[in-house]
Amino acid sequence: KNNKNNKNKMADTTPKEEKKEKKAEAKVFDAKDEAFIGYCSFQTLDSDGLASQLKGCHVKAPVQIVSEPEAENVVFEANFLTTNPLFYLAIKSEDQFFLYGSFWMDGAKSSESNTICTVVPTKMTELLKQQDKTPNAFSTNAMCPFLRNSTKRLFSVAFETEEKKFLTKLAKVTLTVPREAWMEYKSYRVRSWKAGKNLAATEKDDDEDDKKKDDKKD
Repeated sequence: KNNKNNKNKMADTTPKEEKKEKKAEAKVFDAKDEAFIGYCSFQTLDSDGLASQLKGCHVKAPVQIVSEPEAENVVFEANFLTTNPLFYLAIKSEDQFFLYGSFWMDGAKSSESNTICTVVPTKMTELLKQQDKTPNAFSTNAMCPFLRNSTKRLFSVAFETEEKKFLTKLAKVTLTVPREAWMEYKSYRVRSWKAGKNLAATEKDDDEDDKKKDDKKD
């Protein structure tokens, strides 16, 4: 019955309503990233995947798109204040610690629905070994689970560090996303938005049907 109602509504859609719907889709897709607001967060995990609550184990910052419009890769950057005495992330030399993090958009609070990608947990000792070859720099990968064949399309995540009082602190992160992957991710966001609208419409139809049944009983 709900499918029938939805089909009838689609048939009754006027050109004006269709135009309005397309305009709303375009806003959600945001082809030129004019409304982009992003954040990232990084933390220290132990070998069981548990986050440390100690000082120097978590940072969060706004993310900016720094690449040129229509560039082959969409490049995101965030910076962390290494002189902050409390809120910083130090790369530890103990083998049981991992670096983990995520990038998201649409606001300061992260959720499954607004996540762009998550960093593959990487041993901090391996990151420090990279710094032996490239001072104050190392890199790892991140995955966007919403892409087709996502496990073979990992993104590059590059970090810069600073030495402060015998600690190696995160200073900057750069996420590089191929433009076709970024467009695919944003297309997924449009589908997700549509799915939410369809669900809301279905629930509304159910409520109207229940009300009609109650009216007949009266």
